[in-house]
Amino acid sequence: MDIRELVREDKNKWDKYVYGSPLGTLNHLSGWRDVMTNVYGYKTYYLYAVEDNQVIGVLPLIEVKGLIFGHYFTSIPGGLCADTDQAASALCEQAKDFLKHEKGQYLILRDCQRKWELPEFTINCDHFSLTVELSSDLNQIRSKINKRAQLLVDKAVQANLDVLRGIEYLESFYPAYSRSMADKGTPTLGLKFFREVVAQFSENIDLFAIRNDKHMMGGGFIFYFKDMVSCSWGGMMRQYYHLYPNHLLYWETMKHSAESGYKQLDFGRSAWESGTFKFKMNWGAEPKPLFQLIYLNGVQKPPLVGDRISENTQYKVYMNVWRHLPSTITEKVGPWLRKWKPFG
Repeated sequence: MDIRELVREDKNKWDKYVYGSPLGTLNHLSGWRDVMTNVYGYKTYYLYAVEDNQVIGVLPLIEVKGLIFGHYFTSIPGGLCADTDQAASALCEQAKDFLKHEKGQYLILRDCQRKWELPEFTINCDHFSLTVELSSDLNQIRSKINKRAQLLVDKAVQANLDVLRGIEYLESFYPAYSRSMADKGTPTLGLKFFREVVAQFSENIDLFAIRNDKHMMGGGFIFYFKDMVSCSWGGMMRQYYHLYPNHLLYWETMKHSAESGYKQLDFGRSAWESGTFKFKMNWGAEPKPLFQLIYLNGVQKPPLVGDRISENTQYKVYMNVWRHLPSTITEKVGPWLRKWKPFG
């Protein structure tokens, strides 16, 4: 078995493996390497295992250096994708070697769908993906939704909100999304990032936006991959919450996904029993465990991951300050800050 670093000539080979693997997700595709290097200038380590001239595993990594969270390596969400335990182990050993050579403090394999048993790695099991099974019968889908959520969908429909779909709404959607993230104390990845994602994944990405008259309220990105639609970055401006645009967004996404013939809708990751977890469960979602695998190199305490990041004292201060900054500052500084912490 050989462990190799991805070169441009082998991108098709890499992506073919991801499409064919039951653990392969859109986040494993090679195009994310270009997004991360073109937008943030990250050094990447896209490792893949080869046996008998066949790809049998991939591990996409980036190297991050920041003030609050230190110097570390992280996988793209989706983590390790491999056919065998031997391939998984070999990929991780190579990743550990790179980490030690660069004097990184820790390595995170994010949102793995399988609980890999790897020596020297600790496992965090706090997070789950929440997925809805779809069918062509919209009444059947609606029957699985919590009664109160159904009522609030109807209220949003009665408010005559406009539902827009198409990546052409990116430029008008983005300011509302950015403001909604600032209200939560979270910097956005930046408009340049989203433009690059669209350029790399034009056939896989779509955008839902909700508008009230001429006022953009927010919305969310979705990705198409295999037989699944996945919800990704999204946000709604707080001043419009009383009109229940998030409920309308969820329902329209479910309808579109089902009517387009997809079998599953993934609402994304949430911590167990968190507010977003409970909200997604109202839509008939089933939780599936995700595993964060962490290797420490010379440090004693594992990093905080996902919702637990807010427990960091420095991060709490920074979030409180961020909520009160004007958009002129958050837009300029936000993407620079997110370079230190690209994922939760």
